[in-house]
Amino acid sequence: MLRIEMLPAAHGDCLWIEYGSGTTVHRILIDGGPAHTYPTLRERILHLPASERRFDLLVITHVDADHIEGVIRLLLDAEALHCRFDRIWFNGRDQLNAVPDPAGQPLGALQGEILGMLIADYEARTNTQVWNLEFERGPAGIDHTLGKLPVVELPGDCRLTLLSPDHEGLLYLKDRWKKELDRARVQSGDIAALRHKLAASRSLRPLGDVLGTSADDEFAAAGERRYELPADDDSDLDVELEDTLGRGGGEPGADAPFGGDASAANGSSIALLLEYPATSPQVRLLLAGDAWPGVLERSIAVLTGDTGNRLTLDAFKLPHHGSVANLSASLLERLRCNHYLVSTSGALFRHPHKRALDLILEHHAGPGRPTLHFNYLTRCTAPWSEEADQARRGYRAHHPKGTSILF
Repeated sequence: MLRIEMLPAAHGDCLWIEYGSGTTVHRILIDGGPAHTYPTLRERILHLPASERRFDLLVITHVDADHIEGVIRLLLDAEALHCRFDRIWFNGRDQLNAVPDPAGQPLGALQGEILGMLIADYEARTNTQVWNLEFERGPAGIDHTLGKLPVVELPGDCRLTLLSPDHEGLLYLKDRWKKELDRARVQSGDIAALRHKLAASRSLRPLGDVLGTSADDEFAAAGERRYELPADDDSDLDVELEDTLGRGGGEPGADAPFGGDASAANGSSIALLLEYPATSPQVRLLLAGDAWPGVLERSIAVLTGDTGNRLTLDAFKLPHHGSVANLSASLLERLRCNHYLVSTSGALFRHPHKRALDLILEHHAGPGRPTLHFNYLTRCTAPWSEEADQARRGYRAHHPKGTSILF
């Protein structure tokens, strides 16, 4: 059994994966969504018996707010929730400083520094070592000089192959990250300043272990407007994001070139090929975070060699919520897949882009009809709910709020 859930995380990602046989269930959590959707993740955890609130692996793919903020709140709440993590993968300051760098400059960024501090707090409180342990506490990244991809086997016969980031992407992030700390007026490694910043944040607060807190009520009480869904008046498009690391000219729009993402944060995103069971895989998932398509292509070429064969998948969690900037025809032509997963409500950035999903339908090469899985039904995802269009173009679509797929 393997089940993947895309929890409703507004414009972000929060993936809950369970696998196992019989009564033994293993869990992986990938990202935590933005701060205002954290109550959904928290209640999902609270509905587990306290003895089962354990994750074999927590992955924070990269430092963008729509992936990292919910994890910051979860780590603040972990003790109250009796929540344990056997492994945590995250490329923070120490990992980026370990990447061979001709410039040799140390770095740090505000939310990344805060999360690193909280992971260190978790290790101290639980007397464990969980941070990037499978990478000798160094970067979860690909060194192309080795000619192979990092592979990790988890308990319960699950294999993970790292497809992104490579060392080049991590260095690209490193070059830009210090500027964010300078803007925040925080020195890298200044724990007292980081704790002060965290305490002053209205959005990054723990909630404790009581069920029923509403995200809307919580942020309204704090005087903040947070959008889970696209606003009817498009007022969400005017939101200024705190985390704009590497955005440069801004988020790529629907008319941007395919595969043109230049965000430093996205270039550092962890992407994984999950295979279960590892001994004889029956399920293969490509969990792409917000990764750059060129990096994914290069890694897939390592897996398939020079045969020209496509990588066969059961599901592909689209990178960057279905942005045109993170998909390309050449990437899709390396894949054979039936199920495509889209994690977004369309808030803030109006993902997924129509051109991106049209490209998927055009280049689909699975054994059956392509199936699109959305974790929201909003005006940004509704066009693919039309049965006439599905029949005409030969695809299926599912739109529950928070979607769960069992393999």
